[in-house]
Amino acid sequence: MIVFDVIVHGEVKETIRPATQRLQHILAYVTEEAKILSKKYGTAIKLNRRIIY
Repeated sequence: MIVFDVIVHGEVKETIRPATQRLQHILAYVTEEAKILSKKYGTAIKLNRRIIY
């Protein structure tokens, strides 16, 4: 399962888990979430992808 950690100023604030694991859907989901997160935390966010087995 692919998940994304939201990192703000070097600290993990939350983890995003897409509903589906299809790459096309993940891209659309993360793009929309990035817009929402930039409004929530400001412009200093970083998304870090990791895989959970």
